[in-house]
Amino acid sequence: MIDELIDLTTMQPSKVLRTRFTPTDLMWIVVVGGVPYLAREAFRYLFPGRPTVVDQLKVLAELIAAAGEAKAKSLKVRISTAAKTRWEMPESIQEANVLGENADTIDLEIVFRVSISPRRPQPLAQLGSAA
Repeated sequence: MIDELIDLTTMQPSKVLRTRFTPTDLMWIVVVGGVPYLAREAFRYLFPGRPTVVDQLKVLAELIAAAGEAKAKSLKVRISTAAKTRWEMPESIQEANVLGENADTIDLEIVFRVSISPRRPQPLAQLGSAA
């Protein structure tokens, strides 16, 4: 069981350099030129905002998958209330308990289902045959 609360509302997006342009990026470059586009990207890099609801849900899904593979019993996370309303609980989760809540965030303890692996059949003892 992970005892620490993982706060997904304040984690910064990855600072990995993007290699693909989106259609919005191309529009910025064509309409206003490359300098304003680079200024906007530099501002985003130096002053990253709060993670969006989509970012929080992606990270939460990855955490749930990793915790499931590690056979964790529970996981404590803080997400925004907007992310909570859009989150659908996967089948691997037994319940999500509310630990605390305010206007912007909600703290959850996600409890995983206990998966019982099927028992392997035991080999039968070799019986000696009387001949």
